[in-house]
This record gives sequence, C-alpha cells and structure tokens, in this order.
Amino acid sequence: MSELEVLVELQELDTRLSQLTHRSKTLPEYEQLATLQAEDRELKTSFGKIEVELSTLRQSQNDREVEIQQLEDKIAKATSSLYSGDMTSPKEAAVLQGEIDSLSKRQSILEDQIIELMEQIEPYATEETRISTARSNCQEAITVIEGEIAAALSEVESERESVAEEKRGVETRAGSNLVKLYEDNRKRMGDHTAVGRLVGTSCGACFLEIAAVEIDRIRRLPSDQPSECPECGALVVR
Repeated sequence: MSELEVLVELQELDTRLSQLTHRSKTLPEYEQLATLQAEDRELKTSFGKIEVELSTLRQSQNDREVEIQQLEDKIAKATSSLYSGDMTSPKEAAVLQGEIDSLSKRQSILEDQIIELMEQIEPYATEETRISTARSNCQEAITVIEGEIAAALSEVESERESVAEEKRGVETRAGSNLVKLYEDNRKRMGDHTAVGRLVGTSCGACFLEIAAVEIDRIRRLPSDQPSECPECGALVVR
C-alpha cells in the first residue's frame, strides 16, 4: 500500500467533519422551530390587538360601574332625606323626588350601556382565551423542539470530537511532511476535494474519466510520488 494512502484517510475524515458541520446547520428541526416561532409571533400580535380592544371596553365598563355606584350613593342619600321625617316643604320634597328620578334614569341608561359593553366584550374575551391557549401550546412545542435540537447538536458534537481524535491519530502516523502536503493542497483546492483515489481510470475526487495517456503517466510514477488529476487538480493516490 502506498504511503500516500494516509492522505486519502485524512481527506475522508475531513469530509466526515464537513458533513457533520453541514448536518448541524441543516437539522430538519430548525424548519419546524422557525414555523412554530412564526406562529407564536403571529399569535402574540393577535393577542396584543385583542388586549387593546378589551382594555378599552373594560375601562368603559368600569367607568360606568363607578358612576353607577356614585349614583346609588346619591339616590340612597336623597331617599333617606326624603323619608327621614325632616322634610316639611312639599316643594323641596318634589325637587328631591325629581332629583332621585333623574339619577335613577341616568343609572338605568348606564346599566343598559354596561349590558351592551358586556355583549361586545364576550367575543373578544373568548378569542383572548383561545389565543392564550394556542400560544401556550405553541410555546410548549417550541420548548420540545429546542430540546430535540440540543440533543441532536450534542450527538453531532460527540461524533465530531471522535472524528477529530481519529484525524489527530492519522496525522501522527502520517508525519509532518505528508500532513503539510495535504493541508497545502486543501488550501489550494478550496471547497473542492483535495485528495482522491485512482479508481480504474477515474479520479476519486471529481469522478471524471482521465485520459489514457495521463493514466499511463500517473501509473508510471513511484508509488510515493504524488500526482494531480488533470481534470480537477486533486492529488491522486494510486
């Protein structure tokens, strides 16, 4: 076996590391998480709008309830004065009764308005509950997905550490000269595969057929002398 075979081992390990990096960035759970987060944002926006409407309606109801309480206090006080026995003037009694009637009429109007407000509030309150429940469920689902992502990333990282450890062992076995040769070629090749085996008459890096004359030249080289694929430039190990 050619001593250059170790370069293929290094390339295969780096390929695995690249695959693990890609895997960590493209977990299917990421798309699920993004969908849930978008749903949660939409629910939050809808909830906010509902809250504004409900706040306005409930404040209107509260204002009327406060006014009714004030009216009831005034009616009770006027009624007490009217029937206390201290009232001697029929005219004053008539004025006081008129005031009570006016206050009672205003109270009746306010009570009718409160009923109308409660009818308006009901559908908003129902929707508020629905959205609140939906958002709670959505956030629970987000927590579950985030846990799954964390577990998947932990698994990838564990495998990455194992592959990196294996690569360090291969580098030790390869020696500094071959490691430098490999790293220099990786830099030269950029994102492309830097080393491939010669498989029949094809390059194992780019999988293209190599011309017969080049195959003959490559095969005549000493087994420990690196050669380049004329198609992609990768080191070809025989």
